[in-house]
Amino acid sequence: MKVLLTTDRYYPYVSGVITSVMNLAKELEKQGHDVKILTLSETKSTYVSGNIIYVGSFDAGKIYPDVRLKHVIKRKVINDIIDWKPDIIHSNCEFSTFFLAKIIARSCKIPMVHTYHTDYEDYVHYVAMTKEMGMHIVKRYIHYVSSYMQRLICPTQKTAAILSKYNITVPMDIIPTGLDLERFEAELPINRRAEIITKYGLNPTLPVLLFIGRIGKEKNIEEILGLLEKNPRKDYQFLIVGDGPNKAELENKVANSSLKGRVTFTGMVPQAEIADYYKLGKIFISASQSETQGLTYIEALSSGVPLICKKDDCLTNVILQGYNGFQYETAQDFDKYLNYLLDLSQKEYAKLSAFAKENAHKTFSSTVFCDKVLTCYDAAIKKPIANRFFKDFYYHISKAFPFV
Repeated sequence: MKVLLTTDRYYPYVSGVITSVMNLAKELEKQGHDVKILTLSETKSTYVSGNIIYVGSFDAGKIYPDVRLKHVIKRKVINDIIDWKPDIIHSNCEFSTFFLAKIIARSCKIPMVHTYHTDYEDYVHYVAMTKEMGMHIVKRYIHYVSSYMQRLICPTQKTAAILSKYNITVPMDIIPTGLDLERFEAELPINRRAEIITKYGLNPTLPVLLFIGRIGKEKNIEEILGLLEKNPRKDYQFLIVGDGPNKAELENKVANSSLKGRVTFTGMVPQAEIADYYKLGKIFISASQSETQGLTYIEALSSGVPLICKKDDCLTNVILQGYNGFQYETAQDFDKYLNYLLDLSQKEYAKLSAFAKENAHKTFSSTVFCDKVLTCYDAAIKKPIANRFFKDFYYHISKAFPFV
């Protein structure tokens, strides 16, 4: 099968969406499928590298940090993909590459499926004057994108519930994103551990509480800092790995609090080194409510690091309460679970860690994920594609121009 995957950002940029697309592409190719990836380049230039088509783009950070939008490009770029004759398009973003995917799907008369990776309700403050206005925009736009799809993939029941709330009627498949978990299996070499500890001035005798991810308001790191500040314990250090628009504000908050000296911000870390940072952690903590699945949670568990996360529907079947971590609802819950995990004996912690790793590898492997996605593709291909001339007006107009 020829599969075109589309996404607005790709490696070396780091995000859960990119991780999902990379792992799916790798597994599809492993199973003998022909895969191409259509994405935006980090510059104005359009070029092809292997099976990846990079479309020239520009920075649209004033709309939302790190967002890029496509430049006008020569139609030949799209025609080359059309000539390749993909069997299906799997869209992973709702903006620039989605519009290109529509043109290709219409021209090739092939189905599209779409994975909803992002709960935009948690991001409306970036683009709308009021939450009500933002929610209305989100609902209308999600309806628009979904109307072009034969099937939708939801990483969790939480995502499916959100789409159902919007009265989306396109068939949905709940498929947890699979990860290439092999790189999280190996132990962290002693010299590499010492290198990271020295680099950031960490205390080698204190346990590390860990957060890895984008540092934006929607991740709610401020709540974690507030909970830790109120907790009387000081026998830990908190390592925040990643970058984002809220980093400077949080650094300032820490510098003017009792947490000063116990919280370290690493900034952006190369994707190839992320597995090493998970293995530094004793507990992964998060208060984010914006996740559709939370791939960093799965990566932490596959590294044998238990979780303490704010209760959220996306954690169903991810956190097994008391066995691989805890969901908290109140500050009292957070303190209780933090104290429990920090006070576990080495033997008890090793047992919990081993279960976390084993369950993650059994439940969230990329092979299981790929098999379920292929079943979704088969169902989409069998569904008749409606003729919608007026809905695809953009496609008909674009054919007359040498640029898109």
